[in-house]
Amino acid sequence: MLVIIVILQLVMIAILLNINGKLKPRDYIAEALERDRKAREERERKQRLEQFASENELQ
Repeated sequence: MLVIIVILQLVMIAILLNINGKLKPRDYIAEALERDRKAREERERKQRLEQFASENELQ
């Protein structure tokens, strides 16, 4: 019984390694730069909206 379990585990590992080999590698640096750029743009947009709102309140 133990032999069957070990064989099945080896088969599962082989299948998972095969699937992992087919995936395209991730570029973590590019993903982080894109995430930071979007966050910065969102902050700038909020600041512009707040500035626009405060200018309208003064008028």
